[in-house]
Amino acid sequence: MVSLPHEVQGVAAAAGCAIFINMNLVMSKFMKGWELPYLFLAGSAALVIAFGLAMAMLLQGAWYLERREVKWVMLCGFFGCINSAMNPLAVLAGADVGTVGALGSLNTVVAALLGRLVLQEPLGKVHLLAVGLSVLGAVFISDPVEAVASMGSSLLGNMLALCGGIAQGGIFICARKSGGASSMMLSTSAMTQRWIVFWILAFAVPDGRFQSLTASPGNSALLFLGLTVIISAANLLTMVASKKCPAALSSTLMTGSQMTTGYLLDFAVFHSVPKVRTMLGATLMFFSVVTMALTRLPAKSHVPESTMEARTLDEWRMVERFSALPVF
Repeated sequence: MVSLPHEVQGVAAAAGCAIFINMNLVMSKFMKGWELPYLFLAGSAALVIAFGLAMAMLLQGAWYLERREVKWVMLCGFFGCINSAMNPLAVLAGADVGTVGALGSLNTVVAALLGRLVLQEPLGKVHLLAVGLSVLGAVFISDPVEAVASMGSSLLGNMLALCGGIAQGGIFICARKSGGASSMMLSTSAMTQRWIVFWILAFAVPDGRFQSLTASPGNSALLFLGLTVIISAANLLTMVASKKCPAALSSTLMTGSQMTTGYLLDFAVFHSVPKVRTMLGATLMFFSVVTMALTRLPAKSHVPESTMEARTLDEWRMVERFSALPVF
């Protein structure tokens, strides 16, 4: 049996992750049309996943955290929860699936800026170029002047998508500050908070009728199972892509794949054709991600090979910790 190279497996996992992320957003849009409470069912799916992760940690004895790590684990889960809530809310508010993926790529810029403020990481001219491209792309996509003039709901959806990208940038910083916390611990924190927030939103901002669940229990059970599988698969593929590919490559692939598949799904499923201005903005956002990724490529060094191997191992462990976090 022929085994595919790790890089090929990573590319396939990144593409698969993007597809599952967008499938989750498409389901939220369909369920709105069917008057089914997406937020309640998605929160219930998060509860099941959090319970499964907690049981796995209990069996593995992986509950230990140092006191200084607790705050960052909670914050990491909080940002993961906010990101998970903002994206479907953006779609429910009128944003296109592809637009959510494009505006969500702002996370790379936010991570760089927060890295400068919190971690004292260097911020050079290339980073500033990426910031400029990202901001310009967001303006082209959102088109706030036209949105305000037409009083359309797309402006609210775009703003929610931007908030989701900002929250995702916070995930990366908190994950790096969380010390020795495992990816399973970070995911459990995010899923637990997601369950609570989604259920609160389900009752505060109803997106469907709860009576619809009891009217067709079989369909409701299938949708719940589907959401659980989609969310779990997206997180698993995120971890695989991050392990098989360098961090810069995996993040770029996921962003590009999410944008592309998102706009394709908009066209194929909802017959929505993006405007030229929107595509130009998405292109600028993607170039911003690529520019930021290039700054994260390892530079040539004369450090002894054994030291480089140890450093690379530490970097992969860091990636593994935050790669399992929900990012949609």
